[in-house]
Formats: sequence, structure tokens, C-alpha cells
Amino acid sequence: MERIKINLDLAPSERWKNLKKFKEQINSLYKYYLEDLSDTGIFETYIETYKTNFITSSYRDEIKSIEEFCDFTENQILITNLYYDALKFVFGCTAFCVTNAKERLHARNLDWWTENNILGKYTKIFDFEENGKTVYSLVGWPGFVGALSGVKKGAFSITLNAVLSNESPQFAIPITFLIRDVLEKAKTFSQAVKILSETTIASDCLLMVVGANDNENVVIERTPTTFSIRKPLDNSLIVTNEYLSLTDNKLTQDTLQLTAFGRHIRVKQLLDKETPKATQDYFNILSDSKVKMDITVQQMVLNPKSGEIHLKI
Repeated sequence: MERIKINLDLAPSERWKNLKKFKEQINSLYKYYLEDLSDTGIFETYIETYKTNFITSSYRDEIKSIEEFCDFTENQILITNLYYDALKFVFGCTAFCVTNAKERLHARNLDWWTENNILGKYTKIFDFEENGKTVYSLVGWPGFVGALSGVKKGAFSITLNAVLSNESPQFAIPITFLIRDVLEKAKTFSQAVKILSETTIASDCLLMVVGANDNENVVIERTPTTFSIRKPLDNSLIVTNEYLSLTDNKLTQDTLQLTAFGRHIRVKQLLDKETPKATQDYFNILSDSKVKMDITVQQMVLNPKSGEIHLKI
């Protein structure tokens, strides 16, 4: 898997210029996103106000620098980076964490439908560096500056799953930008959990956060303004696409829930049968026919202690 270095010591306007060679991939991804978002006119109507109030100047500069070598405008690039908040109902996702005899690993399927599997084909690992050392790493795509899956060596890993509540969306920071903020700035697992729990965000989500130390693994169930923290049961922690703690907020029979319960139960069955010992054991669970979906585009195992990312697409 191709790894790309992003130098945080550079000005934000300079960090992504090494992506010029991926112009064709970036244009393909943006074109797809914008076609999918064609019916969400609210983003175009309010994008200037939203950008000013909720997108930091650093991210705006990063996005503007990408504009220089692709075929889309700054606002179009920002809108595509808000894809999760606009169309999260097309996401699936299954994630789990279990402590084996040696370590605690964080396994995750990213389920996201796209034509011609472009999200799978264009997946990259981005290593964000300061002073020549990797601070954190993301699994993502060229032109996407936020984060859905990432790890900070010796501290924690974070993955995002979609969910739907009965609470209205908020004009607030997009969760994918907040996740990157946390990976960049939070020093500890507890700091990460606090920020991810208490910050008002644009839309609903489920966040699995796994730390490098004992007893550091939770699922944060979020609506834009509320949260609940779910802890492991019988040494395992599983998240798909439904609220198990914030039950007063969940919608019933939504698209995401159609397979969520079945995937959760299947992962629990497999973990109860045998605790995974090696990385491949985790991938075997992620690839089980009742866990992996037809729209799975990434499978990964994150190690928050070592910062390693094992990835299959």
C-alpha cells in the first residue's frame, strides 16, 4: 500500500503539494462526490458562512492549495470533504477491539458504496510528520483532508462509523475534521475521548477509540450535542451502525440498521469462539461472510501501541 508523507512543519498551503501526481485520482473522487451531493443544495447555499465559522484557517489553506492542481474550486473541494455529514446513510462499517494475550488491536471494515470501487483503488496511508517523525497516520484518499480512520503511536486509534439519530444536524465542526484535530493535538487516550465526546459536531456518529494502555477502549455514541460512552463487555468491544447506549435517540428501521445487528452478533460469536492472536485472525473475522459487506472498501487492523497499520483493500 502506498504511503504518503505530509510534513506538518510546512505551512498548510504547502503540505499537500506532493499530491500533484495524483491529480487524476483526485478529480475522479471529487467528481463522484459532487454528483452524489447534487441534491444537497444547502451546502452550496451556506458554504461560505459554514467555512468561515467552522473550518479553521489551517484547513482552508490546505484545501485552497489542492485547488491549485485539480479541476475543482475551493468550495467544491470543501463540500466533498463534508461528504460524511451530507450522505452518511450510504456508509456501513464494522469495528471491534479485543485484548489477546499479547496486545490490544483495533480492527475495522469501512463499508462505503462507490462506482468501480474507486475508494478502494485510490486508498492511501498518510503519515503526518513533525521534525522528521510520524505523529499520526490516517487511512484515506488523495484530496480528503479529514479523517475516518487513524492511529497515533503510543497513544490511541480512532475509527468512525455512521449512525442516524432523531436529533437535527448542527452547524458545527465536521466530525472528520475533529478526528484529525484530536489525532494531531491530543496527547492521551483520555484527552481524545473527552474532546470527541463533548465537542458539538455537525452530525451523528459512532466512534471507537482504543488506547495503548490497559482499560483504554470505548465506543462513543454521538448525536450532534449529546454522547454516551460504552465500555467493553467480556473483554471485547464491538460497533456497527446502531446505538446501544443512546437508545432514546435512535431511529428505527433506518437504512444503516438493516444489517447492523446481524454483523454485531456475528463478530461476537466469532470472538467468543476464539480470541484472535495474530493480525490475520482479525482479518479473518472482518472477512467473514456475515461481517464483510459487498460495499466494503477497506479492511484494517490498527495497533495504537506501535502505530502500525495493516491494510487490505
